Amino acid sequence: MTILADIGTLGLIATIFFGALALVVAIYFGLVAPSRKQVDNLTKEVKNLTDAFNHWRAVPGDERLRHLLAEQGRRENLAKAAALAREEKHQEAIRYLEACLGPGVSPEDSASIYLLIGNAYLAISQFSEAEAAYKNSLAAAEGIADANDRREATAAALGNLGLVYADRGEMDKARDHHQQALDIHTEAGNRRGEGNQLGNLGNVYADMGELDKALNHHQQALEIDKEIGNRLGQAQDLGNLGIVYAQQGEMGKAREHLQEALAICKEADYRLGQAQALGNLGIVYRQLGELEEALKHHQQALEIDKEIGNRLGQAQDLGGLGLVYRNIGELDKAREHLQEALAIQRGVGDRLGEAKALGNLGIVYRHQGQLDKALQHFQQALSLFQAIGAQREIATTKENIASVKKAIRGQKARRTRKKG
Repeated sequence: MTILADIGTLGLIATIFFGALALVVAIYFGLVAPSRKQVDNLTKEVKNLTDAFNHWRAVPGDERLRHLLAEQGRRENLAKAAALAREEKHQEAIRYLEACLGPGVSPEDSASIYLLIGNAYLAISQFSEAEAAYKNSLAAAEGIADANDRREATAAALGNLGLVYADRGEMDKARDHHQQALDIHTEAGNRRGEGNQLGNLGNVYADMGELDKALNHHQQALEIDKEIGNRLGQAQDLGNLGIVYAQQGEMGKAREHLQEALAICKEADYRLGQAQALGNLGIVYRQLGELEEALKHHQQALEIDKEIGNRLGQAQDLGGLGLVYRNIGELDKAREHLQEALAIQRGVGDRLGEAKALGNLGIVYRHQGQLDKALQHFQQALSLFQAIGAQREIATTKENIASVKKAIRGQKARRTRKKG
């Protein structure tokens, strides 16, 4: 019997770290200097925007966001967009971001707004729309007069386009775009940007199965983040190294690196990073066969994601728990957790996560002998993967469909022989 492949396991919670880009411009508040309260409020609004639209993707730098917020009407739209994005209502947030565009908007501001729009679309796996927004950002960047700002805006759009292509399984395109972004940062001497793009390239090479290259790029990223004192970047690099070691079957090294990443996130009180590291450790423990440890780590990740309101993280944690329960043989619990994950992913519009949950539910139904339900879920997953353009997942799901169809034919043949 063909072994049914898991959909979205080790790489399920793997993320990519981007620092904010330093797109520096002057800010004009009029002739009267801003009060301390005004400055504090603006700083808070900048942080809100960054937190709402980062999700490990490049965002405009603080000074660029301050400039965007300087105009009152745009400021209100951006505040509403950030609030909606934090509630994971990305489709609604996009409408407010689009309201910030118009004929009088400068190339610098257009590049920044389109970058945020692309991030919102990417958060809900609308890859074609994200690609279009990032290309608009790239086009706007060409009109930026200052050479340094133009380079940084170009690198941001190129790097985020690389993420779109990676999510769609177009790995050659992903590699080329991340390499272009890396070249720009290297030429400009932007060490943080170099580290970020080296990490992205490491993830691409890992997905391509070129694990030695992946390790090399993640190690280079780690060296740079140590050099510049970027502790959260180090945590991300260590986590990515842990994932590659797990892919190589070196589970001891995988666990060691993920635990080190977790320690840094705890030290920085970075709750999102803690949840991600715990989730990835849960996957490693599952692959090691240490299922109680796996359950414990996924549960801890779920508690944190609930605490910080990270709905997508909760879906990933529930999916991880579902896979552990499947391995334990508690198939009803596995199904319940995967169905809960599916409901969240549908609720927030995460089509890629929805497709993965459907595929994993298909595997559970297959193990339960419910072949028709398994086939139904695989076919639903395939339709979504095809709509998204996720090539790797399309191939895996087609294998799963073929396996179930073969089992259904065998089942029918056995019934026919019994009747004869």
